[in-house]
Amino acid sequence: MDIRTKLIFALVAVSLGSMFVLGAVVSPRVDGYIREGTLSGLDQLADARADAVHWIVSGWQEGTVLIASRTQLRASLAASGGPGDAETEARVRGILEDALSAARSVSRLDVYDAAGRLVASVTREPGLNPGPAGAPTSTTDGAAYVGVEVPEAGVPLVSFAARLTVDGATVGALVAVFLAPELWELTEDHSSLGDTGETLMFWRDQDGSVRTLHPTRHGDRSATSLVVDGGPESLARRALDGPSALLTGGVFDYRGEEVWAATRSLADTGWGLVVKMDRDEAGQPALEFQDWLFQTALILAAFTIVLGLVLALRFALPIHGLAEVAGRIGKGEMDARADGAREDEVGLLARTFNDMADELEQRMEQLHEFRKFFDVTIDLMCIAGTDGYFKLTNPAFEQELGWTQDELLARPFYDLVHPEDLAATEHEVAKLADGIPTISFENRFLCKDGSYKLLRWTSYPEGGVLYAIAHVLDHSPAA
Repeated sequence: MDIRTKLIFALVAVSLGSMFVLGAVVSPRVDGYIREGTLSGLDQLADARADAVHWIVSGWQEGTVLIASRTQLRASLAASGGPGDAETEARVRGILEDALSAARSVSRLDVYDAAGRLVASVTREPGLNPGPAGAPTSTTDGAAYVGVEVPEAGVPLVSFAARLTVDGATVGALVAVFLAPELWELTEDHSSLGDTGETLMFWRDQDGSVRTLHPTRHGDRSATSLVVDGGPESLARRALDGPSALLTGGVFDYRGEEVWAATRSLADTGWGLVVKMDRDEAGQPALEFQDWLFQTALILAAFTIVLGLVLALRFALPIHGLAEVAGRIGKGEMDARADGAREDEVGLLARTFNDMADELEQRMEQLHEFRKFFDVTIDLMCIAGTDGYFKLTNPAFEQELGWTQDELLARPFYDLVHPEDLAATEHEVAKLADGIPTISFENRFLCKDGSYKLLRWTSYPEGGVLYAIAHVLDHSPAA
């Protein structure tokens, strides 16, 4: 693999590695921020919707109390002659009709005497029946929530009761039934809830079943109420019975879809409120971020490849050229040189390389001349070590002594020294090991034919290596 390919691979690896580290570090945090942001949005929206319901209910309560505060209504009940008093019933009905015309949100008004018997009832809707005898009455000075009706067609009807008193004594009760289109409008507002989110309001009917107060966003839109009763861990029951909560794990809505939800229990009415969003949609921003990160990594990798090619042409190609020139020199083309025309670091490297090549060429010429001198001289020239072994010998050794270079290098040169000269030779090598040159030293060396020749040595030590020349003093065999 050449340097251009390595450079490209290195750049791609660095860029992808950086993106991987970035994804490993940033992605979980972004997921956490998105999760927290989504849940915080659901929580805030649930608070806002719960506050809106509270103000709507407060308005109904105030309206009920306002009607119940009419002096003529309370005085008429106090002066009633008892059941069947037509005059009292007529006066009460007239007062209620006047109140009904003044309060456009009221659908029906019922008045009961102190014994809980229905005295009079007026309604804005022709088909709306009066309340039953013995209807509940408020036990407080304000208006108390009585219940809710969800007809098969139309908006819910919410009832409140208020005591009717004269001089502190209870003379009867007023029940006001309000049309509740505001609840529908509230639950039909899907802003900030995406494609799947919705606001749900739950109540318990007379049978104890849990139902919605409104049509749901999904499913049959013609149904004004949906039975969504479930187990104690169901989303509806958590909203009705539990404290306010944020739910994110294993929570399913009426469709069986897993959701993230914020729940509120509405104390004024006992209803439950839920603001929810499908888990898949809630987590979609995190998936989109991961996709963006992956696409960015691909784009960065492509850009890095292009950058690597440019850098390869700009820097790696001249270096590759230097490598080719070095290879040619290694094969013996001592006159090969690199292009040093560039005025940058690569050009400086090429010129420095050429200077080195020039010096190498000179040294090679010198070495060649030395080799010729080394090979043709009649004197014995060698390189040896203080360990007692030859490292290199010239052909004169074989010509004078008969031993080949391989034979000489395979054994300690002490083996070739005449036994009578061995001690002196060892002493002289010890001096050389201490760095003392040998000017003139004579000993006898064994020839391959078994004879000895007298040699005069001159040697110079350097770094444990001995550079030596021996002159043959006597060409006749020595005993």
